Amino acid sequence: MAKRIVHSATLTLKLPADIKAGAEFLALRKAGVPVDALGNVQQGFLFVRTSYAGKNRTNIYRWFAKEIGQLPFKQHPSSQRSS
Repeated sequence: MAKRIVHSATLTLKLPADIKAGAEFLALRKAGVPVDALGNVQQGFLFVRTSYAGKNRTNIYRWFAKEIGQLPFKQHPSSQRSS
C-alpha cells in the first residue's frame, strides 16, 4: 500500500458566508492568496468549505501553495534510496 501524504495548508482564512464577492476577493489578496481579477487562484490549490456553527455560517478557505499530491523535491519517492 502506498504511503499516505499529509498536506498542511499554507494559509487558512475564515470569512462570513454572506460576504460580498468584492470583499472576499480583497480579503484573499490581503491574506496573501494569489488570485486574479476573476478570483481564480493563480498558483497552488484553494479549498473552500462551509461551516454551520449555529446561526453564523462561515466559509473556511485553505490555500496550499503547491498542488495537491506534489511533494517537495527532497521527499520525492524517486529521489529516495531503497535499502
